Amino acid sequence: MSHGIEKARKQQVAKSTKMVQEGKFSLSLVESKAVNYLISKIKPTDDINTVYTFNCSEFQQIIHRSASANKLSYTNTKAILNDIGQKTWWITLESGKEAMVHWLNVVHMDPGSGDVEIKFHEDMFPFLYNLMTDKEKYYIAPRLEETSLMTHKYSPRIFDLLRSYQFNNKTWTFELGTGTDNDFMRKIADWEPDPNKKGKNVAKIPKSWLKFSFFERDVLAPAREEINHYTDIKINYEALKTDAMGKKYRRPVRIKFLMLPKTSGELKETQSMLDSEYNGNFDNIVDDMEPHQMTLEESFFMQDQMQREKEEEIRAEEVIVEAANAEELAEQRADETVYPVFYMALYKDFNEDQIDHLYHACIKNLEPKQIQFDAYDMWATDYMTHYFDWIKATPEDTKTTTYKRLLASLVNDYEGIAQKPTMWDWKG
Repeated sequence: MSHGIEKARKQQVAKSTKMVQEGKFSLSLVESKAVNYLISKIKPTDDINTVYTFNCSEFQQIIHRSASANKLSYTNTKAILNDIGQKTWWITLESGKEAMVHWLNVVHMDPGSGDVEIKFHEDMFPFLYNLMTDKEKYYIAPRLEETSLMTHKYSPRIFDLLRSYQFNNKTWTFELGTGTDNDFMRKIADWEPDPNKKGKNVAKIPKSWLKFSFFERDVLAPAREEINHYTDIKINYEALKTDAMGKKYRRPVRIKFLMLPKTSGELKETQSMLDSEYNGNFDNIVDDMEPHQMTLEESFFMQDQMQREKEEEIRAEEVIVEAANAEELAEQRADETVYPVFYMALYKDFNEDQIDHLYHACIKNLEPKQIQFDAYDMWATDYMTHYFDWIKATPEDTKTTTYKRLLASLVNDYEGIAQKPTMWDWKG
């Protein structure tokens, strides 16, 4: 894989949550991937007048992952950008008015080099720019690679939607097939002009979705599989046959999503899988959740807890091994010095040069023939420990660094410890 593709797929796709949660879109899977690719080019310091340049070849490799598509990269890119440029999407403003939003303002293409220049339409400013500095907005910023390998139309849309709620919630419940603004089907469906009412837009909900088993088969299950496989979160869902007031129905009227960030171990596995698939090794095996004698929610969160505890145990064992290795290495280094006891007392807190300076600061306080020469190491350790224990007990008095404070204490011997009688005094 080229360095350019590697860099491109790692870019973040930052969008305002208002756009994600309330935008009424009509994008095919390829168009959705293309829009994410274009948005990934935006940097936090950019403004709406920034021009973005990319090459058709990179564009096609990201959104199609196909050698044949790459051969027709210019033609295909032109067709996709033409479709996106002609499309609009709708959102309701705070005033209650509906706004029609355009995606692109400028598209220039060079058939010779395959380079493309684009500018986002000024309508897109509140949804893509100034997201990090405007405290009134919230945004999501997954990596481009998390959606660019998805093969089901609704997977990227559902991922963005759930991730926008997942920041502060482990669960989120939508209505299902009710036709309200909180209807999950309306939130993920394509929107198109109402043929019966001029100027009105309606959600294009397939008739098959009215049967939950078909909706689950065609939308929910594939999206769950791809989100759990490709992204930094893991999800599950539960169909509910009661409404928010507790009234029971024969069909599901709500859907509850369970969402968690992946553990560090799971993230490593996901990244390894992404790298493998981008390098052409397509292996889409995903382990299904094992059944449990408990609710779906309990099972989902308990499995996550078990996974995290397992990783903590592994890390704890690694820490123990690392500590043992560090101790063994320290003992070897200590044996190479003339002050092994002094070294072992300090190696966790200071580097070797600092330990050497501290040791000699101790020894300089000795009078000639005050201490037996072979007892210098033990005496220096006791002398240093007196001041070091006090320093550790009074961290609020450390104005510079612990090392400088200890060094100053040993040099100046503020309490006159160096001249006090010890068991190592000279016997000659």
